[in-house]
Amino acid sequence: MRGVPLAVPLLIAAAVAACEQTAPPSEAPHEQAAAALSTAMVVTPVIASVVWPPSTSLDRDALAALPRAAAHAAQASQVPVLVPPRRDLLAAPVIVARDHWTSFWARTESLTVSVTMTRLSRKYPSIPSIRGAHAVRGAPAFITANEGIWSASWIENGVSYALDIECASPEAPACASDALVRELASELVYVGGVGVKLTGNNP
Repeated sequence: MRGVPLAVPLLIAAAVAACEQTAPPSEAPHEQAAAALSTAMVVTPVIASVVWPPSTSLDRDALAALPRAAAHAAQASQVPVLVPPRRDLLAAPVIVARDHWTSFWARTESLTVSVTMTRLSRKYPSIPSIRGAHAVRGAPAFITANEGIWSASWIENGVSYALDIECASPEAPACASDALVRELASELVYVGGVGVKLTGNNP
């Protein structure tokens, strides 16, 4: 009877030791798989070659309507800048130009409009290219709606463009369909970028 109390702790200790020895191998495959997935997801960005529109297509009226800071940012852009020519959207927009992308943002009492332009892309070998089911400005495009925000995205001038519109009121008839985002996309005009300067045609 005296040997029984000693045997129980020994059995428990052996079971704990066995668990400690077998636990790491069961976790290792998960860690290795996560590391492999993380490595696979790292894709080097591709910088697209920009095709600059002819200087004759520059909309000087829209450029002149921009505030000085916005016009300066548009001229410094590394990608062709497309903006909506409506005067209420050109009255006080924000244009930000960076090394590989430029953004336009404007708001009126009824509408918020943004245009993102980038020459950066990431291509994953395991994901095939998908052609947009819609057409915008003569190019295949994707048109989507998410929480009341309509978006259109397409390739133009070798650059990826994305136009987003949001109505101040979710019930506004203007945002009940994709008609407005299509209309604004078709209206976008070219107001500049460094390509204008490179061709020796400063506005």
